[in-house]
Amino acid sequence: MTTSDAVRPPQAAEANAHFFEWLAKMRREEPVSYNEQTFQWSVFRHEDVTHIMSNTDVFVNDMSDITPPQEDYDVFFKGNIAAMDEPRHRKFRMLVSKAFSARYIAGLEPKLLQIATGLLDAVGDKKHFDIAADFAFPFPVAVIADILGAPREDAHLFAEWANLLHASNQGVEGHRATAMRLKSLNTYMFEQIRRRRAEPRDDLITTLVRAEMDGRTLDDEEIVGFAGVLLMGGITTTAALISNIVLTFDRFPELYGEVRADRSLVPQAIEEVVRIRPSFSNFVRMTAEDVEIGGEIIPAGELVHVWISSANRDTSAFQDPDRFDIHRENNRHVGFGQGIHYCIGAPLARLESRIAFNLLLDRYRSVQVVPDADIEFLDTSDMIGASRLPVVVTRD
Repeated sequence: MTTSDAVRPPQAAEANAHFFEWLAKMRREEPVSYNEQTFQWSVFRHEDVTHIMSNTDVFVNDMSDITPPQEDYDVFFKGNIAAMDEPRHRKFRMLVSKAFSARYIAGLEPKLLQIATGLLDAVGDKKHFDIAADFAFPFPVAVIADILGAPREDAHLFAEWANLLHASNQGVEGHRATAMRLKSLNTYMFEQIRRRRAEPRDDLITTLVRAEMDGRTLDDEEIVGFAGVLLMGGITTTAALISNIVLTFDRFPELYGEVRADRSLVPQAIEEVVRIRPSFSNFVRMTAEDVEIGGEIIPAGELVHVWISSANRDTSAFQDPDRFDIHRENNRHVGFGQGIHYCIGAPLARLESRIAFNLLLDRYRSVQVVPDADIEFLDTSDMIGASRLPVVVTRD
């Protein structure tokens, strides 16, 4: 068994460009590794990553048995579709999918375009601004608030909750801290649900309240939990994707010009960004039984970090994987997951990023990161992206 205390990404990894070098090293030298300090495994190769995602009976999402009980956390957990296993996952996904359908997402485009346009209008004629703080982050915040039917003045609360959920520490103390942060979110959402039951509106909360399949409806705790998933998976990840579009094209300004001239390239360019810089760098599964993966025996009850950021750059799955290729064919990346846990919010993330990218292409002949800028990167042990990204733009 390969054991290593190096099974963790380097600090400030993206700032010094070592993160993807570290992933390549781990794929090559320690593809299935065990960290004796954290008692957790890591898997880096595409074949092993996709095997784990495809075998959900062995590599499970529901970790409630090892999670200390806490009332507010338990409420969030009840509707957290990302932490469910079969058959509960399938039944819950079918129910919420009726409220979060492809038709529903497509119908959001005019509203989303209006929100994004307003944010760039607020930037005005500035040549220098922080594209993360002024655009990439507030855009999905406003979108999620609008989808849920929350008052626009409450959007700052959604931003705070999203940041707190992603900034949570690990371990028992981290779990307790997260639970305390969730209390205000749960209280707020319960009140919103109560209002929709009394006075329905044209928003997602009302749709979730009314959703029914075979006589089954969602209870309030499940709706609160699903709203929490939207905060975790629909704000910071989308903001990271938009910042990653800017960061990636900053290195290839000629490709920015090519996409600007041919907008049919936008969707596949976004997919290539998701491949080469996925918002989530990894996720965690737990083994339900002893299992062999990559020639190593992992005992039951162990936590396994599944590095999709590494799988997306594996030479066994992608030709010249470190090259940013907006014309890449058959781009079967795993940036949105795979199998039954494929991201339910992927259509929304694609729509938001397409709107955001097209608007940038419309308004700016170039968008470049300020040289030697003080960029604030997200922690690559969890996510890939920037929370502070100063840029300089030029217009036609």
